[in-house]
Amino acid sequence: MLYKHKINLKSEKGITLVEIIASIAILSILLITFVTLSQFYLKTDIKQDTKTNALQVAEEVLNELRNNNALDKTGTRNYNNTSFEYEVIEKKIDFTIEEDKKIDLSVNNPSVSDSEVYLYTFLYKNTETYLASVTVSWGE
Repeated sequence: MLYKHKINLKSEKGITLVEIIASIAILSILLITFVTLSQFYLKTDIKQDTKTNALQVAEEVLNELRNNNALDKTGTRNYNNTSFEYEVIEKKIDFTIEEDKKIDLSVNNPSVSDSEVYLYTFLYKNTETYLASVTVSWGE
């Protein structure tokens, strides 16, 4: 005996409105998450580029100090459409070797903020040694 099975294909056609709404909601959540993360990474990237530019300004100032001691101790430099202010602090260091003598290599710099970088170098003028600190800051 042959049995005929009736298959109800009407219930299997297409997708329901609930499935469409659920898929749109999931895609919306994914899209919002992607856009939010993209904005965060873009801001972080811009901040890092500015910090890298500030370090380049500090290196330029230190190189000028090494080559020419007549550099202004404070000033402003423009680099990639950003204005950077710098300040140079020099501190004479006495390397005379004496028993139980400590050499102070500290330079009084304020606490580091997100819009400042510091670089240090030794400068040799005649027979004297100096510790030079360059602070570069910028407005955000």
